[in-house]
Amino acid sequence: MPRKRPGALRAAQQRTPGRLSEPGRIHRLSLPTSAAIRRVEHESDLYEIFPGVTAAALGRCCSFFRLPGRTLYPSLADCPCRGCSLDDVTHARDVLGDILAALAPRPQAELGRRIARIDAQLLRRTLSDPRAPGHPWRREAWWRMRLYDGVVDPPRRPREGPAAAPAP
Repeated sequence: MPRKRPGALRAAQQRTPGRLSEPGRIHRLSLPTSAAIRRVEHESDLYEIFPGVTAAALGRCCSFFRLPGRTLYPSLADCPCRGCSLDDVTHARDVLGDILAALAPRPQAELGRRIARIDAQLLRRTLSDPRAPGHPWRREAWWRMRLYDGVVDPPRRPREGPAAAPAP
């Protein structure tokens, strides 16, 4: 009985598109997780998600934490386009959350561990904004309720007791 040649067998298999099979890893993530993330980036209909956005968002978060100083203040992006908006680390964290929600369980767990380390640093190195527009019945993303660069400190409350100056 004649057999099929190896080239004919390979041609009959369903091929992965070249843009999805190209080698490449996202820093500190496994190759299967990187491939799953790349697939989500190419298949997503969201405006903020485009090919390479996960690596860019992770890189933006890491570069934010390399800034000098104990306390860091996120800053708003100068340009609202989807590439430049990653300059705002809180938007980068939003994008990572969208990618995380679209992944299968195993890649989601691996990327989730990486995002958990980013969240821990973001929580530790930024300050909570007491005037953030949160609603008591709806939980806002906590990383959106941080003090931004250029925000004036809230006015101090007058001290109560004998040391307080009397009001005129």
